[in-house]
Amino acid sequence: MMRRVRELGIARIILFAFTALLVLVAIAPQWFTPWDPAAIDASSILQGPSWAHPLGTDEAGADVLARILYATRLELIIAVGSVLIALVLGIPTGLLAGYGGKFVDGAFSSVASATLAFPLILFAILIVASFGTTPLTLVGIIGFLFFPRVFLLVRAQTLSLKQREFVVAVRVTGVGPIRTLVRHVLPNAAGPLLTLIPQLMAEAILIETGLSYLGLGVQLPLATWGTILESSKDFYVTAPTYAVVAGLTITLVAALLMWAGELAAESSNPLRRRRLA
Repeated sequence: MMRRVRELGIARIILFAFTALLVLVAIAPQWFTPWDPAAIDASSILQGPSWAHPLGTDEAGADVLARILYATRLELIIAVGSVLIALVLGIPTGLLAGYGGKFVDGAFSSVASATLAFPLILFAILIVASFGTTPLTLVGIIGFLFFPRVFLLVRAQTLSLKQREFVVAVRVTGVGPIRTLVRHVLPNAAGPLLTLIPQLMAEAILIETGLSYLGLGVQLPLATWGTILESSKDFYVTAPTYAVVAGLTITLVAALLMWAGELAAESSNPLRRRRLA
């Protein structure tokens, strides 16, 4: 039991260090590499790893590590921005649907169900083809695709919590519905949301990667890990390091975000905490 508690503590430290490093790289990538990610050097095209270029160079002679580091900022903007949009749309509608009557619940639930019924990637492709492949478009698309997941989670939590004794007592004392939802229902639904958020961020990165691999990602001179992966697909044989490094970066970050969601679930579940106590 104590061993499990120590393991959770170590895992949290690792994730905190990883998150801090990721944010620092996004804010100041120039601290981690001296190279310009947009540099063109015809004498260094598709070189393998070396002391000067630890991950080699790309088809233009640019340092691959520099491109990965500088792309981190835009990747995080897309991941965090899309989740924020999903939260802004899903939390208030989920609270209203769970706390309101059947008409309100039915209206919002129908929109969420219709969105979930449509294939995510196909929907994203249609929107991107219509409105372009700017970072803002990607954030809006992915955020809207995530909205039903947040909505259904908050709605389910609200339906459960509004029957609890403390919420009933608050309502009996004459407290209004908005204050009841904001002060008493939403804080108690925060645990499951904290579990969902890092998992949605991981999915946002994977969706952006899929769109970029299909040629529907952001356009040059902007770059994400997905666009780097798409650029490297023709060089699996001639420059395997270049072709693999972006995929490994995406896989590692997505896996760590999923792991963060699992740790959040374990920490926010009172039954699990009781077993560890």
